[in-house]
Amino acid sequence: MKVFIGSVIVLILIGAGIWLMLSPSFKKVGEAASRVKENFKEDENGKGNTGKEKQRHE
Repeated sequence: MKVFIGSVIVLILIGAGIWLMLSPSFKKVGEAASRVKENFKEDENGKGNTGKEKQRHE
C-alpha cells in the first residue's frame, strides 16, 4: 500500500512539473526556465560566466 501511495505522489509531481513547463500562464516559471536554458547554452559554447554577469547588472 505504501508503494502505491508513493507511486501516485511521484506521478502527480511529474505531471505537475510537465504541466508547469508546458503552460504559458506561468510566466515567472517560463522566464526562470529560459534564463537557465540560456546559461546552459553559454556554458556549452564556452562563454563562461558572461550571462551571470549580465544578470547581476540588470
